[in-house]
Amino acid sequence: MTRLTKGNLKEIIAVSRSIKKSGLPKNLVCKKLPGGLGYGIFLHPTAKPILKGQVIAPYAGEVSLSPQNLSELSSDSEYVFCLIQDIRLTKKEQFLIGDGLCYRPSRVYSFDLDGEKKGNFTRFINHSKRANVDAILSRLPSRTLQPLEIIYIANKTIRPGQQLLVNYEGEEKAYWGKVKPAPITPSTFRLKKESLTRSMTL
Repeated sequence: MTRLTKGNLKEIIAVSRSIKKSGLPKNLVCKKLPGGLGYGIFLHPTAKPILKGQVIAPYAGEVSLSPQNLSELSSDSEYVFCLIQDIRLTKKEQFLIGDGLCYRPSRVYSFDLDGEKKGNFTRFINHSKRANVDAILSRLPSRTLQPLEIIYIANKTIRPGQQLLVNYEGEEKAYWGKVKPAPITPSTFRLKKESLTRSMTL
């Protein structure tokens, strides 16, 4: 759990307003990658560098409460973050969830945040072992509706034209299993000003 500074909170408010207005902050570009790799998020070639510690954006998606450790029910989405885990529910609470399971007092649940079907531009930030962005679980002021958020923050200076990348695996190193991810670095597909004729609008 990371505690955000007042400066971080101001950055979150500013970028959230920008996302609400246009879907993508003006300093970023969403661009199709070659070779069936989908889309990627780049710092605009004429933008100022993003400095280490600067907020990129909150990760957004659908929040759900679901049983943990049930392989047939667990999500295989590539876009899920677990906000809170090991939650125990009463019989009435389990019934209200309506997941079709019989009551088990030992069953634990988790709050998950899934950006697969809906969310903001952060769902297009790709994986790299040489990531320049960290996904940080943060506690927001208690008066907010959702006090826990995943915040994307630059872990090093991001130069104009570079792709924003985050490491999906974290400490457990189990995300990819036997699948080998594409070896992308922040400069693999460096964006140039003349290549901006077609970019994705979010």
